[in-house]
Amino acid sequence: MTVQVATCSAAQLFSECLNPESTLSAGAIVTSSGETLVGKLTIPEYQRPYCWQDMQLDILLEDIALHKRRDTELPYYLGSLILHQEGDRLNIIDGQQRITTLALMGCLLDTAPLSIGGLVYEHPISQQQIKHNLQWLGDRLDRVKSQIDFNKLQFSLVITQSEDDAYRFFETQNTGGVRLGGPDIIKAHHLRAVEKLHQPQFARQWEAMGPLDSTVGALLKGRFWKSIGSRELPSHNQTKLMRDCIVAELAKQVGIGGDVAYGRIRRQVGLAGEVFQHADQQGYEVRQPLNEGINTIRYLAYFQGLYQRYWQRPDLPHLREYQQFIEWLKGLSGCGYLEKLYEACLLLYISQFGENQLERAAKKLFRVVYSRRVSNQKSVRENSVPAFVREYPILDWIAASYTPEQCFEFLDSFNLRVDSSNLDKNSVKRRFMDAVCKEFGLQLDAGQYESGFAAALHQQIVGGRR
Repeated sequence: MTVQVATCSAAQLFSECLNPESTLSAGAIVTSSGETLVGKLTIPEYQRPYCWQDMQLDILLEDIALHKRRDTELPYYLGSLILHQEGDRLNIIDGQQRITTLALMGCLLDTAPLSIGGLVYEHPISQQQIKHNLQWLGDRLDRVKSQIDFNKLQFSLVITQSEDDAYRFFETQNTGGVRLGGPDIIKAHHLRAVEKLHQPQFARQWEAMGPLDSTVGALLKGRFWKSIGSRELPSHNQTKLMRDCIVAELAKQVGIGGDVAYGRIRRQVGLAGEVFQHADQQGYEVRQPLNEGINTIRYLAYFQGLYQRYWQRPDLPHLREYQQFIEWLKGLSGCGYLEKLYEACLLLYISQFGENQLERAAKKLFRVVYSRRVSNQKSVRENSVPAFVREYPILDWIAASYTPEQCFEFLDSFNLRVDSSNLDKNSVKRRFMDAVCKEFGLQLDAGQYESGFAAALHQQIVGGRR
């Protein structure tokens, strides 16, 4: 690993590396090996868009102001930048948000050569945000002038000759500003595994996916919560552990190879031995092994498409009853953790069976997944969901089934029980049961919930009348 480090002011960085042809010099940057850093700052095409918003700008200005009020002679430390030196280019691996923000301030302050220089922003999100932030900073120009002195803003630089080494630093450090989540890090991992000629194409495909957090969360549940080789997922509020888990599962532990998709094919053999083949879904399997680069990118794009089409914003006139049910389901309160499990079950089912009996499947899955809402005494805690899956391996029921009918046998055999406590009028449990009775047309009054709710719902869903 060839790594050099250096310390420099923002004035040095901008004059030497952002505008190296400028006649105004703020002083050469000398690395730990005694060499002068030479190169022009650039943003690789596969980097995420510039996305700092008002809150990040305001926090930066306020932090610098607080630092100055402490009457310290020390410069304000803006964190580390990770750069990959590629010939005469210094590719910004980590630090684009801070560099761009300071460059915008330099434009407004008219402090040549502290300007946006040769940085190129082709993504529409970046262009829109740059325009907005220039306006925001311009409206507060007096504040910017009083607080920003590029000679008193300091960076640490980590410069590598290897792109892999640069991303190794990137994946393990905590970043300033908008903290990177797991999907941002795995994006960098997989795009750099794509041939450079095709990187822009797949970078655009990645950005077109939009936020991946919900889809990735559902996929991790599908991949982790299984009877053989079961693994524990961190809590949703353990953000660093969850990030590390995403990076390990969808980046570090993937294989090397081509774009391989696994799926089930139904073969029907006629009397003369002729074979007819049919696949319910032409895509990827939730639990399949993955390879770095294009394979994982397309895997995520595929499931993001399923998530958006069948859950996030369904527009399915040919599945009207399914769409109406999903829209009702998303409006239920007090079921957030169960909803996340339901998303995982839905993606797993659709990836195997497509739209085959999807309307029936959606309601049968609901009866099992949301049973915790009525079988628990009070609230549904996050740790009770994996415990439920261990006791009733619903994800395995789906994965182990060759046909929807087999899957339905597993689901229909589930015994729903109602806990009698906390059924008063204002409880979350009571409101949930009221909503279910109304949606499924269960003719029950509140006094019958304990004894009759489970049987009535079973009859409506399992009995096939709805």
